[in-house]
Amino acid sequence: MKLTDGSKLLFNNARLLVIILATIVVIILSLAGIGVAMNKYQSYSLPKEVTEITVSYGDTLWTIAQKIAPGIDPRRVVWEIQELNQIKSSQIFPGQTLQVPVYETSS
Repeated sequence: MKLTDGSKLLFNNARLLVIILATIVVIILSLAGIGVAMNKYQSYSLPKEVTEITVSYGDTLWTIAQKIAPGIDPRRVVWEIQELNQIKSSQIFPGQTLQVPVYETSS
């Protein structure tokens, strides 16, 4: 069976429509995933209770976060330390005093 010009045009248009719809679905799902990921961090609020620590040689924000909140995602704790101390980078120095969140420990 030979396709006529009209049939070819209809087939090509249908194929193009499927490709466009699939692309739109992929874009929407990608944007939804990005929105969920961004909202995860934006919903954090600073802790109500803080204490001060002095940075020791070899400390990083990550290791401090793991020490003070072993059961909590260190990324969240690092963000909280940065916000509490109004620091933009992860660079800290021995002897530096930092405010850090206090977390309840389950005993």
